[in-house]
Amino acid sequence: MSRLSQAQLRRLTAIHGWSGITLGLLLYTVIATGTAAVFGGEIGRWSAGGIRAADPLEVPIDARIRAAATQVDPSHLDDIAIWAGEGRDIYAFFHTQAENPGTGAPDDLGTILRLDATSGEVLERNEGFIWDQPAAWDGSALRRFLVDLHVQLYMPTPWGLIVTGILGLAMMAAVISGLLMHRHLLRDLFVAERPGWRLVSARDRHVLAASWSLPFAFVLAFTGSFLSFASTVGFPLLASIAFGGDDEAMSAALFEPPVAEDATPAPLADLDAILADSRARAPGHVTFVEIARFGRADARVHVWHDPAAGGVLYVTNLYDGAAGTFLGRQPQVGAAPSVGGTLYGLMYPLHFGHFAGIASRIVWGALGVALCFVTLSGLHLWTRRRAGAAVWDGFARSVDIVAWGLPLAMLAAAWGFLLSVPAADPFVWTPWSFVAGAAAAIIVGIAAPDRGSLLARYRRLLGIACLGPPILRLAAGGMSWADAILHRQPDVLTVDILLLLAGIWFLRRRRRAGRLALEAAE
Repeated sequence: MSRLSQAQLRRLTAIHGWSGITLGLLLYTVIATGTAAVFGGEIGRWSAGGIRAADPLEVPIDARIRAAATQVDPSHLDDIAIWAGEGRDIYAFFHTQAENPGTGAPDDLGTILRLDATSGEVLERNEGFIWDQPAAWDGSALRRFLVDLHVQLYMPTPWGLIVTGILGLAMMAAVISGLLMHRHLLRDLFVAERPGWRLVSARDRHVLAASWSLPFAFVLAFTGSFLSFASTVGFPLLASIAFGGDDEAMSAALFEPPVAEDATPAPLADLDAILADSRARAPGHVTFVEIARFGRADARVHVWHDPAAGGVLYVTNLYDGAAGTFLGRQPQVGAAPSVGGTLYGLMYPLHFGHFAGIASRIVWGALGVALCFVTLSGLHLWTRRRAGAAVWDGFARSVDIVAWGLPLAMLAAAWGFLLSVPAADPFVWTPWSFVAGAAAAIIVGIAAPDRGSLLARYRRLLGIACLGPPILRLAAGGMSWADAILHRQPDVLTVDILLLLAGIWFLRRRRRAGRLALEAAE
């Protein structure tokens, strides 16, 4: 191997450093947005602001769905999907399969109605390839943006999923290599942090947080990679190999129990009775209802439930749509229960912490914050040990800009959403507000003369950014605290109070001296 000159070596070192820093910052972005996505339901209800006295799928909906079915094209009755909105509304999507000219692939074509679950009034109606129109099926542009940012970095499908899948693999590699490096893992779990802001103190904090976070990090990385690659690589590959490229045949084999075709007209059984029976068999809340072949003798009704208390897996009960009889519990994958099907069913709840109510989501959120700290502290350790070189000082500044700029941009997205709700399109202005917030954070970071002033400016900006959304939400006609207390809407109060407390904390926090003292690592 030829020897490299000093200039070539410095150039390769810079390339290596930039690639490592970039990968680390992308991981931080996915983890931080994932921490927000864990609370997607709460963010959606806070931002949408509808009053929900009871879950819309817990009240009688049979008459509402039958009346709605008379208002749509009969060709759209092949499949009906029903789910709850953020308030007392429900969505009923009547659809069939057709080729989407935008993608050239089969897609759901039909009519989606947003109904008042109490009165049955049609609040909104949209037609076409609905999944291309997020405003038609999601009541919160803010929640949708944050989830998309986590799942695919707001990139086009399937490229965003592939990128996040690769990042998940990189995170698994970091976890495994970190485990191998921790030769004294049990000791590191209880390492005593050396006081101060010296480099060794920062390393102690990193080691302590990383040691406790290793199992959780592996679970997140594995489940995230699985979810990203399942739809972009796994299922397409399976369809190509086992089903000759027929995606519909694969879906039928994996997720739809075989049914003898019978197009004889037959009225749907009482949907309310079916849901009541399903609740008796699966205590978790009903989250989704699907009616296949509405108005036919071979109709089937699927009822999805949240995991029961103490459970992790979502439950799907299957009913004969014409007779209303219970046919059994549908496996996660395939025609019969299997280890593979169970593992597949574990991926989503374990990734997002959706299995023990708000308690599991709080734990997942706290662990997500810990992983953000581990990622950033590792990057800071790497750059601080090389401080003094212009290139590494630039890397360190980049880490600070992204570390503080990402939450600023996410809060800017909330500002843009709330400002656009009264008169504009939130699904347009929410992502653009994120871009504007990110650009402002970058400008502030570049303009700051030193790290101390940079952190002070970011803290002030974060404080202001946190205080704004509760005020803007009320100004945009959102639910008042009095109504939230009266109607028992904890999400509105909780998010508002947390944002206000965070804003006050950032604004009152004093600049700490000596934080950047550099010492050689022991």
